[in-house]
Amino acid sequence: MPQAIYIIILATLLLIIAALGVMFFRVRRQYKTQATINYFTTSLFGKNRVDEILWDIAKNCISQLQFEDCVIYLFDEQGSKLVQKAAYGAKNPEKFEILNPIEIPLGTGIVGSVALSGKSEIIHDTSQDKRYIVDDQQRYSELTVPIFYEGKVIGIIDSEHHKKHFYTEHHRFILEQIAAICSAKLAKTFAETKANLQDIEVQKLHKQLAELRLITLKSQVNPHFLFNCLNGIYNCIIQEQVDKAGAYVSHFAKLLRTVLMHAEKNFISLQEENEMIEYYLGLESLRADNNFQYEIKLADNIDPHTFYVPGMLIQPFLENAIWHGLMNKEGDRRLKVLWLQPEDNTLLCEITDNGIGRKLAGQNRTQTLKHDAYKSKGMMLCMERVELYKSLFNTDFSIEIEDLYNDEMPAGTKVSIKICRNDFE
Repeated sequence: MPQAIYIIILATLLLIIAALGVMFFRVRRQYKTQATINYFTTSLFGKNRVDEILWDIAKNCISQLQFEDCVIYLFDEQGSKLVQKAAYGAKNPEKFEILNPIEIPLGTGIVGSVALSGKSEIIHDTSQDKRYIVDDQQRYSELTVPIFYEGKVIGIIDSEHHKKHFYTEHHRFILEQIAAICSAKLAKTFAETKANLQDIEVQKLHKQLAELRLITLKSQVNPHFLFNCLNGIYNCIIQEQVDKAGAYVSHFAKLLRTVLMHAEKNFISLQEENEMIEYYLGLESLRADNNFQYEIKLADNIDPHTFYVPGMLIQPFLENAIWHGLMNKEGDRRLKVLWLQPEDNTLLCEITDNGIGRKLAGQNRTQTLKHDAYKSKGMMLCMERVELYKSLFNTDFSIEIEDLYNDEMPAGTKVSIKICRNDFE
């Protein structure tokens, strides 16, 4: 009886020792696994390019996991083929060089199948798998794990070994963790690259806008316009029209001052915009011997000091209305600029004239251009500015031009410019 007790005690001790051994093995394995994963994470510090990240992971899969071969694929730009981007093992005879790189279509081979399904696979005997594609040499075990970015497969980590049944579920677990680390690092790199490209694009657009503002300034005070204004002042002096000459000089000086003062600004207040429009229309009225009447009106619900608009954006439309619509007409000539607020954060500018209309004005311009007369580029510059403002700022524009009729006869033109911004108020 005592002997049986000793056997039971001994068996119990052996079981305890075995259990402790298994526990120790598992703890040691978990510690080693975590240490390996941490190694991959720290190894990627300072790696900020896609190729640096992929080559580092491929190298460490060999050195840390004792794999024979590791190849990393990424999709091409069309997303239809997987291209070998990094490798260690027989495929990598020289540093950062892949021997005879291959491309695998989506859904083809084990690599293409995993890319299509998004699920990792262990192949214990590739000779029994019809999907297997021989690359540099035949190997009998394969472990293939997808790399995800924003929920989509963007690449594959693929490892092969000459022994059958080499890879285990533990290998799969570690490689899936490594793929997740790779994904996180690539996501950061992609985001930084995208941000840098956006910064470059924004800088480019700002440069274009600055250049366009300068061109617009030149178009607003072009030599043709300056000559006409100065010649008008000179004629007033010669004809001893002192009051008219004084008004001419005053409007001319104020317009030049405000245009130059606001030339470097992307947006100015509606109050400042209307002041420039007033000076501009005052000059054009003097040039035309007051042969047209104009009116600038704001809706009662608009505070011109809190709304900001691109400076002198509507000037080309005013110029067209005066010199192509009104001045080619006999009799009563009227021009109206009306600012409305149809909804929150939206301004609507309506420019209405009772001129000859676009069709007849177009015919007149065609005849004038045949005689090499001055051709204004204001409308083209206006549209280019609108496109740049759309790209750079939280601003949207719509421009509609309507031909007006009275008993089916041309009765002028109405231009509606809608400006939508989220920071009007």
